[in-house]
Amino acid sequence: MIQRVQSLYLFGAIILLVIVSFWGDFFNYITDEAFFRFNAYGISKYTLDGKELIEQTSLPVYIATLLLALFAAFVLFSYKKLNKQFAYSKLLWGLYLLVLIGIVAWNYFIAPGQVTGKVIQNNYSHSFYLLVIGLPLTHLAHMGIRKDKKTIDSLNRLR
Repeated sequence: MIQRVQSLYLFGAIILLVIVSFWGDFFNYITDEAFFRFNAYGISKYTLDGKELIEQTSLPVYIATLLLALFAAFVLFSYKKLNKQFAYSKLLWGLYLLVLIGIVAWNYFIAPGQVTGKVIQNNYSHSFYLLVIGLPLTHLAHMGIRKDKKTIDSLNRLR
């Protein structure tokens, strides 16, 4: 299992998903009234200096990221059944892309309605970029699994 490079890619994606689930913000909004942080736990409204928490709204995005991390671990440990691991890795990549598109759509369509005041600045934060880095890792893992599958299928044809 460790000799295969796709295991390292999947392990990297799992680590990134766990980090995103428990640490950091996806994006921030600065308005003329307050400072808003959108992270895996929901929306936090702070004073303009960012030190005092005014209110917290819970949107459990961390459930989706943790489920993706668990599914990636399942894909990692299903190495004995290569055909199923190949299908699972394709599904993992698709689900990861859907979560990423969902967060971007949340930023553009839903989040501006949840902030109060005139938006002065909107920017993505480090957790969002960590989440984006995990997408190519899942794709590289899928490509590695596909390469192993092709190698084993060609060896089976030789028998």
